[in-house]
Amino acid sequence: MRILLALLSTALLPLSAQDDGVVYFEQNVRPILKTRCLGCHSEKMLSSGLSLETRESILRGANRGPVVHQANPSDSTLLKAVRHQGDVKMPPGGKLSDDQIAALEKWVAMGVPMPKSATASKRPGSDHWAYQAPKKALPSSLSDEKWAKNDIDRFILAKLDTAQLKPSPEAPRAKLLRRVHLDLTGLPPTLAEIKAFEADTRPDAYERVVDKLLASPHYGERWGRHWLDIARYADTDGYTIDAPRDIWKYRDWVIEATNKDLPFDRFVIEQLAGDLLPNPTTDQLIATGFHRNTPSNYEGGIDFEQYRVEAVADRVSTTGAAFLGLTIGCARCHDHKFDPITQREFYQLFAVYNNVDEVDKEADRNSHNKPFLVIGTEEEKAAFAAWEKDFYQIEIDIRKLEDRVVGEPSLEPQLKAARQSLTDHRKKRPNLLRTMVMRELPQPRSSYIHLGGDFTRKGAPVEPGVLGVLNPLDTNGRPVNRLDLATWLMDKRNPLTARVTVNRMWQKYFGRGIVDTEADFGTQGDRPTHLELLDWLALQFQESGWSQKAVHRLIVTSATYRQDSLTRPDAAKVDPDNRLLARQSRLRLDAEIIRDASLVASGLFAPAVGGPSVYPPLPPGANNVTQVKREWLTSTGESRYRRAMYTFFQRSAAHPGLLVFDAPDGTVTCTRRIRSNTPLQALISMNDEAAMEFAEALGKQMREAGQTDADHVRLGWTKTMGREPRQEEVDRLVRLAQTRRDSQDTEPAVWTAVARVMLNVDEFLTRP
Repeated sequence: MRILLALLSTALLPLSAQDDGVVYFEQNVRPILKTRCLGCHSEKMLSSGLSLETRESILRGANRGPVVHQANPSDSTLLKAVRHQGDVKMPPGGKLSDDQIAALEKWVAMGVPMPKSATASKRPGSDHWAYQAPKKALPSSLSDEKWAKNDIDRFILAKLDTAQLKPSPEAPRAKLLRRVHLDLTGLPPTLAEIKAFEADTRPDAYERVVDKLLASPHYGERWGRHWLDIARYADTDGYTIDAPRDIWKYRDWVIEATNKDLPFDRFVIEQLAGDLLPNPTTDQLIATGFHRNTPSNYEGGIDFEQYRVEAVADRVSTTGAAFLGLTIGCARCHDHKFDPITQREFYQLFAVYNNVDEVDKEADRNSHNKPFLVIGTEEEKAAFAAWEKDFYQIEIDIRKLEDRVVGEPSLEPQLKAARQSLTDHRKKRPNLLRTMVMRELPQPRSSYIHLGGDFTRKGAPVEPGVLGVLNPLDTNGRPVNRLDLATWLMDKRNPLTARVTVNRMWQKYFGRGIVDTEADFGTQGDRPTHLELLDWLALQFQESGWSQKAVHRLIVTSATYRQDSLTRPDAAKVDPDNRLLARQSRLRLDAEIIRDASLVASGLFAPAVGGPSVYPPLPPGANNVTQVKREWLTSTGESRYRRAMYTFFQRSAAHPGLLVFDAPDGTVTCTRRIRSNTPLQALISMNDEAAMEFAEALGKQMREAGQTDADHVRLGWTKTMGREPRQEEVDRLVRLAQTRRDSQDTEPAVWTAVARVMLNVDEFLTRP
């Protein structure tokens, strides 16, 4: 009763009493906070998530929970800390005096009165360029107005003018054709396409090629593959069991959406929250596979909640890297050390994703099948559900036996039989298509700050929310869900999403982004080399209706993109890293494109788009490093010669032809691939079974063309390099052919050897 009366009396204080409280704060409390507390607990330094700058921040509390208990002021965590009662003892420099503690006790009992004019200081970094709205302005004067083919070139030339550099001339037509084909479709031009371009004398011949490539179904494969890196796509669960998963329909959705030029805002919204749209279509549900690509652990004896939490945390970090270019994951264990992102905000985003249904192998799969979308007339679905229920029951039985067999060796035969039963049952799987999707729980989970990032140490409860340093999000009091988050990300007031996206596009064409740290636009990231150009592209992207094809066309038709890539001593002296783009950059082909280019050059390429993953030849024993040995049934027919993006990707043992050329492992989001140079790469590209097939097929075409060795060489060289060979190149390869004949090689072996050389020349493995 006394507590209730005290609360009522505080709430009903007359105005003069409220004023007295503020006066008391100014005279007795502010000096204590200023000298002993605010150095660590302010908006600039949110230690443990606590700011004592304003009444609002005090009542918001800390990561551990409330610091002021209005129902029982004397029991407040704040007061216990200064009294040195309990685990937390403050301030760290030594205990406050009794008078100071008494002043804080009285202030808390008064209801922590503070002046209304007190406003919190801004967090460090909040005025960083990346958090400000982009501005659109063009350079006014240039040294060579005629050089510019579109507005991109005006920005580049303005910087070159400042550095007193001239741009490089346009690349030769054959080199330019090969470059744009590889960039837009990931496939080199065929002989017919080379001849057609050489014969086209119209002034817009190049632009016509660009439009044709943008309309090609292979464009969606090329740029869809880039997106799959970001989506951490793989065909297996990961961890040591690394079982296959059903997710290739998501890959097909990405390819199709990219080919259709689905506006990027819709592209993102459907992937993050397609299931929350009104009357979602099957395609919109499939799109939500984006966040189903997280690795999943189903080992015996694990804590499923731990790995569920890991999956949710991965979705938060991926959202930060993929759409905002921010290292949000750094705030999982503590407030971000450099950017204005708090640990509380990390767990507000965590709470948005925390309401997603998960695969739980311990649960009854017959009643817990929400994370999958089964596609099929109702009888097929029922048959699949029955098969799946038995499948997971066998898995549960196996885990129980695994736990017991250590102490009871006599169970070993029973465990072996159970494992064989699982293998047999897997072969009986109904031929029904399903894919992993996101589903919202009917009742949301409670979310908390995880103290120190440990999910077992629950701190203060949090509600779903977004980052305060960016554009506001108003849901009229309704809890924020994934659809709200996706809409917030694509809001045109968001200063980051458009910038981050066009920067990644630029990176693919020039080897590095306008912001070199493409996944860190924060205060520790690199400053843009051309901020005005980045802003112009971002706004152009939005104004085009979020058309990715429109941005691609702008870039590849610019004079900047068309420049030759030959190094220049004058430019190298002023700009050794080519950041000012006085020339183009030569780039080693991506792992998948090396295989694809070989398929095209050899004439084996199977052009079908989409469909299940395939199994090209694999070096013996390459997948024996996994806990569970799985048979690799090498594909036959056209499936053997599909593009590398369709190769079955096992996280724990990916195809060596992909890994050695720096394909990501699908464990976390990848916003930029590295480009290494190792002996293993040569061993694969020269000696792998598939590489030998390519060389044999190309060699067969070469020896059937023309009459002389020089004729054979010219055909092979043009098919691989996209240009006519120089005479010295012809002469060297003719000598190689003769040397092999002198060694008693058969004619097929001679030209296979010559083809192997061509398929391993640096020029073939490089985008010019």
